[in-house]
Amino acid sequence: MMLDRRTAIASFAALPLAAAPLGSRAFAAQTPVTVFEARRIVTMEPALPTARFVAVADGIVLGLGQTLDELAPWTTGRPTRIDRSLSGQVLFPGLIDPHVHPMLAAVMLNLPFIAPDDWDLPKGRYPGARTPREWWDRLRAALSASSTDPFICWGYHELFHGPLDRAALDALAPDRAVVIWQRSFHDVIVNSAALKAWGLGTAEAFAAAMAKAGADPKDSSFERGLFSETGLPVALGKMQPTLLGGGKVRAGMADLQRLMLTRGVTTVSDMGTGIFADFATEAGLIRTAFERADNPSRIMLMPLAHQIAASRDLDQMLRETEAAFAGPHVRVDRRVKLLADGAFFALNMRMNPPGYTDGHQGKWITPPTALAEMASRFWQAGYSLHIHVNGDEGLDAVLAAVERLPERRAQTVTLEHLGYSTEAQNRRIARLGLMVSAQPNYIRVLGDAYGRTGLGHDRAGAINRLGSLERKGVPLGLHSDFNMAPIDPFYLAGIAANRITIEGNRKVPSEALTLDKALRAITSEAAQVIGMDSLVGSIAPGKKADFAVLDRDPYAAGVAGLNRIGIAGVVFEGRFFPA
Repeated sequence: MMLDRRTAIASFAALPLAAAPLGSRAFAAQTPVTVFEARRIVTMEPALPTARFVAVADGIVLGLGQTLDELAPWTTGRPTRIDRSLSGQVLFPGLIDPHVHPMLAAVMLNLPFIAPDDWDLPKGRYPGARTPREWWDRLRAALSASSTDPFICWGYHELFHGPLDRAALDALAPDRAVVIWQRSFHDVIVNSAALKAWGLGTAEAFAAAMAKAGADPKDSSFERGLFSETGLPVALGKMQPTLLGGGKVRAGMADLQRLMLTRGVTTVSDMGTGIFADFATEAGLIRTAFERADNPSRIMLMPLAHQIAASRDLDQMLRETEAAFAGPHVRVDRRVKLLADGAFFALNMRMNPPGYTDGHQGKWITPPTALAEMASRFWQAGYSLHIHVNGDEGLDAVLAAVERLPERRAQTVTLEHLGYSTEAQNRRIARLGLMVSAQPNYIRVLGDAYGRTGLGHDRAGAINRLGSLERKGVPLGLHSDFNMAPIDPFYLAGIAANRITIEGNRKVPSEALTLDKALRAITSEAAQVIGMDSLVGSIAPGKKADFAVLDRDPYAAGVAGLNRIGIAGVVFEGRFFPA
């Protein structure tokens, strides 16, 4: 029995299926099938790149075809509904952001943004401020309009906004606590009122807090009011009641999920659960936000290595974590996040000679020896590793640690961010069989600024050397690390394929990704770097029925048109959610 193409909704009585596989009759009799028709289905599967119809049941893809007749083996004898509501649209795999921080996003989405680049957020549009005068004018206006104490604002960057320290903030607000979060997240600068409110109003109290936290004293400065890298957790602990109280996490999570839906994102990985609190606390908050029937997305939780390193039995810890937090929308896997060198947006990454143009040195979050020991311990316990690394000296330390690990084919190593690498290092990455999850917004925001100050024009132009990785066959995902970049995979793909800065300059075109690689880096290969490519990342039988609903084919849009693709919503496990 064949489906009538002119029928919008068709139901069928159960019929015998002579060639049905063993065990399929119960499924056929009980499970309704939905067939979605689209103007075009772009699968990201080389065996069947495009289709017109896709059959879905129980949240998974049953099959695809150019005609309804081709799906008859899945629809004959089963209750079937043909959904033509998306027939004018293009279906694309649900987009994947393999590196976000939902707790960070929930916090930041409650704050004003004054950054060098433009931001479109659920609470409004924040135009970029690229000069000191623009930044100070915007800061004064935001401070005047807000009654919060402490006042917290995100997005400052010295190369755009000029020097900033405690004294400058004291002049702005002598009697009100002010916290300026640097564009990297890894640094905050505060005024004297904030230090006093936090019980850190003297140099002795400040130093004692850093010592208690085990922070490198070189990372932070009482005189400047600076908390950086290993000293940042001290400031985070002091800000926690302000950042996490009063329903802010709930509101921020709702804004995060709204961003994901409107950008076509159905799967993300929390690349480091436990930034503001311990793993269990943050995982519980994330589970509450995500584990809902009306949430069209799923998330993978990943612990920070230094937070769980004291666990004697990592197997038992993983079992308890899965039992406590895993569910239909929340995934827990045998993966762990490690951190090598400092932030790219703060010029804290460790750089090999000739180093920085001003002679300063970057910072280690985890010194190389400790990093190698931690990597070895988790590798021996069967964990796949995700290693935050930004500079080429940091990368040398990471590659040296990885080269000492015994081969384990069931485990993977993914380099997170990879802001600057050399051609020789990219050859090592390929030779070692590593994967990369890259943050391409570095070249867009910093490609010009770091040419003038920091790296020099030649190295700054080669930030995000992704074309080299593509030519060497390295599996590659693109991520936002929100709010280092917007949660918007087509935006990220557009940056990686065009390499145009916020000043309108194209940087080293040979390091651009091809259109196909850029699209795989937000779908199939983004799934691969987090070990979920058997479930998501393409539209194929047996995979989750997750689709981004688009107004055009991304391959037809071309690299210049990726940012202009309209998103009408998502299909998540077979259910449509409009944007």
